[in-house]
Parts: sequence; structure tokens; C-alpha cells
Amino acid sequence: MLLAENRNFRNVWLGETSAHFGGQLTSFLLPLIAVTYLHADGTGVGLVSAVQFVPVVALSLVAGVMVDRYPPRRTLVTASLAQGAALAVLGAFQASDGMTFGQLVAAAAVIGVATVFYEVAYQSTLPRILPLDSIAAANGLHQATYSVSTLAGPAAAGFLVGSLGLPLTLTVAAACAAGAVVSGVLLEGVKAPEQPRESALKAIGSGLRYTWSLRPIRDLCVQAGLSNLHEKAFLTVFLVFAVRGLGMSGTTVGVITGIGSVGALVGSLCANRLTKRWAVGGVLALGAVLAALGLLLVPVVSHAGVYVAVFASVGMMVNGFGVALFNVFAVSLRQAIPPEHQIGAVTASYRLVALGTLPLGAIVGGALADALSPGTALWVVGLSYLVVSFWLTFSPLRGARTLEQARELGRTPDVPSTENADRPPSA
Repeated sequence: MLLAENRNFRNVWLGETSAHFGGQLTSFLLPLIAVTYLHADGTGVGLVSAVQFVPVVALSLVAGVMVDRYPPRRTLVTASLAQGAALAVLGAFQASDGMTFGQLVAAAAVIGVATVFYEVAYQSTLPRILPLDSIAAANGLHQATYSVSTLAGPAAAGFLVGSLGLPLTLTVAAACAAGAVVSGVLLEGVKAPEQPRESALKAIGSGLRYTWSLRPIRDLCVQAGLSNLHEKAFLTVFLVFAVRGLGMSGTTVGVITGIGSVGALVGSLCANRLTKRWAVGGVLALGAVLAALGLLLVPVVSHAGVYVAVFASVGMMVNGFGVALFNVFAVSLRQAIPPEHQIGAVTASYRLVALGTLPLGAIVGGALADALSPGTALWVVGLSYLVVSFWLTFSPLRGARTLEQARELGRTPDVPSTENADRPPSA
């Protein structure tokens, strides 16, 4: 079946597209508000970025339990409503007396909580509405639309703030969340899988043990966590360096950051074609290394004068290409390997490790920018990222040629007690 003919996938994908555009706009907008409107220092900018991702650590496992026990439509709609409400309230504050730093941090935290539940619900829904041979194509399409959103979101944030003002820009972001609400309402017939009768704490523990017992998922978790820590640290430092060290406007920084998604778009469209010649695992490992090399190019060209914006954009494009290759197959693998009743738990556990490093990366990036200098911090983070990007080259995943081979590899856990973990435990 073509993806376009699957009504549920079409509705979920359209909602995710709207949510991602709003999310990318918001993710860049909130730190931009901190550094330009509220004149926060590097640590303050890092804090605003970090609180959007702290809920990943605190609530991912809870979200996984909810997604496995309740119909996904409920979670998708509720989370989108919360995101829209937080942005609308923040816009109202700014339109009246002007927002405070505390209000900005509080809104960022609410948005972060809602995003955790939305993303876990979305990624757990795909394997329940699509056959295995369509998952990689669906994730490629998802990554392509995500790349366009990542390109347009930061650029749109800088442009809208400059032309419409901050309150109306926040209204646009809230409208994107409303689009995701409509999409969630249209999702039909997707029920939660049958679950063993156990408490939420036992379900969380079971999901963690199952996820960590699988070497392929565990290796993906570690690589994603290390990569995201460095990505967020680098982007936090780059924002401070570009605005204060190079004198760039928010619009210019948004364009440079967002243009990396041109590379991500190309990578997502090429991902499936590359696996016709190379192994899925090899493309996965290559993507992680290319992502690091792209960001390392930015400090290399930081003294290129009037051409620094152009060369930095090229580095961001290489980074985006690598990130896309990694994400398409990392998401597909973690959707293909687990049994249906463990998809939510595996998704949540993976996100806990993979995205839980984002707030730490934001804080570390801001602290390095203050303790050293933004230019020196770019070098430190970039070189460290290159070193850790080779993690997957030592994983058995590198030899998996297809998703089916990776699934078979994942059915041999490292601990004997989970040997039959693909079968639902008895009640």
C-alpha cells in the first residue's frame, strides 16, 4: 500500500509536519528572546534551551507507559493543546507588560513536557498503522518534512520577529500546535495493544530492562545521546558567538542554522537509495561521523570575514545530511525490532537516553561560552563531537544490511532472562 493511501498515516504525518514546524520555530525563538529581548548571558540562554528538554529525562518513561496503555489520539490532542496554550499565554504577557525571564522559562518547560508526550505517541503509532516494509519509507518522508521545518522554522522565527513583532510570532507558533490538534482528532481506529496487568512502576522497569538488554538498541541509545549532547552544546555556543562575536542579526543566525536542513532534506531523500548499495548499519555509522565533521567546519571558517556566513552554512548542511542518514534508520530500527506491546516502552527508554542529554548539552555549551570564550568553546565541542561520533563503528549493527537482519540481531538479547522477550509476558 502506498503511504498516501493510508488515511491514518496521512493524518498523523500532516499533524506531525505542523507540530514540527511550530516546534522548530519555537525552539529557536525562545533562546533568541532570551539573548535579544531579555539580554540574558550565555548561561541564561542555555537554561532556556535546557528546560525544553529536561522533561525528556523526567517524563519519557511515564509517557511510554501511557502510550502503551491508552489510544494515541488522546495523547496527541492533549499535548498539542498544551503547547498552543503555553505559547498563547506567553504572547499575551509580551503584548501587555512584556514578559519576564521567569515566564519565558516556565513556558519553555510546559512546551517541553507536552513535546515529550506528543513525540512518544507519534513514533509509537507508526509501526501500529504501517507494515514493516513501509516503516523506513515513512521515516524518510518524516525526516524530509522535518528537515524542511528545521530549515524554515529558525529562518521564519527571525523574519517574523523582525516584521510582525514578538506577540504575533508567538501566535503563529500557537497556530501550528492547533493544526496538530486537528490531525490528532482525525486519527481513527488505533487502539492501545493488550498489556499484562502490572503497575506503572513495574511496566517502566520492564521496558528499561528489555531495551537495555538489546545490544542494537543500546548502541543506538549511546550514540544518539552523545551526538545530541554535542549538537545542543555546539548550537548554544554558536548562537552566542554569532550574535556577540560576529555581530550577526537574529535573522542571519536563524538562516545559517536552518539552512543545514537543506542537507538534511537531501540526506533523508537519499537514505533508502544508499542502502541499495551499502548496509543499513554502515550508512547509520557514516551519518554520525558526517554530522560531527559538518559542525567542526564552523570554527574552521569562523575567521573567514564576509564569507563566514556562507562557509558556516555549508558546515551546517553537511551536519544536516549526516543527522538525516542517522535518524532515518535509527528510528526505523527501534520501531522494527521490538514487539508491539513494547514499542512505547522502547521508544520512551531510547528517548530518555538520546534526548535526555540535550539539557545537559545546552547548559554545558552556555557554561563553556562564559568560562572560555565562544570561539574557543566551538573548537572544544567540535573536536569532542568528532571523537564520540565513531561509537557505532564498533557495534554489531554496522554489519546489518537490512531492517530484517537488524531485527534478527535484536532477537538475541545480552541477558538470558529476556531470551523470549518478544512474547508478551503472562498476566
